[in-house]
Amino acid sequence: MKNLFCLFVVMFAAMGLYAQTTPVVMPIEEGDIINEIFGKNKDALMQDYLRISPVEARSFHEALFDYETEKQPWQAERLSLLRMYNEEFSSLDEKKLNSLTKQIMANDMEYSHLQMRYFRRMNKLLGATRAAKFFQLDSYFEQSTKSYIQNNLPFIKELEADRQVYFRDKPVSSR
Repeated sequence: MKNLFCLFVVMFAAMGLYAQTTPVVMPIEEGDIINEIFGKNKDALMQDYLRISPVEARSFHEALFDYETEKQPWQAERLSLLRMYNEEFSSLDEKKLNSLTKQIMANDMEYSHLQMRYFRRMNKLLGATRAAKFFQLDSYFEQSTKSYIQNNLPFIKELEADRQVYFRDKPVSSR
């Protein structure tokens, strides 16, 4: 009976360790994430929010298509970096974390430059107010997507270890 109990304890402990080192499965496409969060696709949300007139529709959809096409490599790189972190988070060392962090920051800067270029185009097409609304909505989509993905990624192991030590040493008050 003791052996059976010990076997169960070891199995549950092993399952807990396995759960902490297993990559999280995330939706791959931004469109899938936006649809899951908002219940509509990105184009429908843009069309509703910006109130694109039939006269503007063709030019707007061309500009949007160009923007989304140019944004795809940026998104693919960002997703690749996040996937790399997700798959290797338990074995990342200082050098890899440094490199990965710099790559993510450079990726964010590239995205900002892309937005600046397309703001000029959207400004001519839609006017300043709706161009600002376009990029506000686009940024909201990006932040929502990042947040969704971030909520599904594990914390870097040192942060999690510090948190556990902090809560173990501090008394928890009941409010």
